[in-house]
Amino acid sequence: MNSIDYRHSVSQSFQSQLIQMAMVIFGIKKQLERKMITNGFAQKPAKITNSLLKNFNTQEAEQNSRKVWTISPVDNKSDLIILYFHGGAYMFNISIMHWYLIEKLIRKTSAAIVVPDYPLTPEASYKETYIFVEALFTRLIAEHPDKRIVFMGDSAGGGLALGFAQQLRDENKKQPDQIIIFSPWLDVTMGNPLSERLDKEDKLLSIAGLKHAGQKYAANSDLKDFRVSPVYGDLTGLCRISLFTGTKDILNADAQKFRQLMKEQNISFNYFEYPEMFHDWVIISSLKESVDVINKVGDLVTV
Repeated sequence: MNSIDYRHSVSQSFQSQLIQMAMVIFGIKKQLERKMITNGFAQKPAKITNSLLKNFNTQEAEQNSRKVWTISPVDNKSDLIILYFHGGAYMFNISIMHWYLIEKLIRKTSAAIVVPDYPLTPEASYKETYIFVEALFTRLIAEHPDKRIVFMGDSAGGGLALGFAQQLRDENKKQPDQIIIFSPWLDVTMGNPLSERLDKEDKLLSIAGLKHAGQKYAANSDLKDFRVSPVYGDLTGLCRISLFTGTKDILNADAQKFRQLMKEQNISFNYFEYPEMFHDWVIISSLKESVDVINKVGDLVTV
């Protein structure tokens, strides 16, 4: 399969414009920055929606004393499992919007989706998070040796998916079949010069807030450790990676850097960029742009 380098050509939806206007009016960016710096996020996951409970098979298990949900179609005949890592700057847990997105992804892909409540900072660093996800992935491949497994994640979850895949490769362990990431956080140093300009345009995230969250997640380790900032890792020998990003997202700077690194190393890679879209828009799954992403994910996992 050849690489895809895609720019969304449809004009930004009115709904998306309204959401960004509302972010400015209600000062969402400052609120999030304050919560990141003061560790002010509630760490309990949002309750799974009634629609998921009613329309799908939903199983709840434990891994390392934390919850893991597996949600699948009632008549589950797919050979595909999606291991979904939620976003939230490694501080904020699964939101109600994540559950809405999970439902639409199941309907589109017919896959079983595994959603872990992985350890969060400041109580945990990346080390505890990686211990958790490695134990979970080991269990998944033991229980489902014939299934295809796709790593998927938004924002910090996208960074976790990519960093964990690099660790698996380095340890000569089984890789996922694909990695699909939305608005991924690839560099917690926030040192990309383009980030300074995007900081003025991003209506949701700030450099100051992200730097604090990244330092908490890394604890006393190097911020450029690939497990924390996967853009600094070895990108060779990984499975197929597909990345979705928006141009009004502060993390778009490192998405562009990642794209350039992949091209320089002649690594096959799918890059999807949406003009004027804000950070992590895909979890607002009713947006026209989000529906487009979900449709593309459906195509990617059937290849």
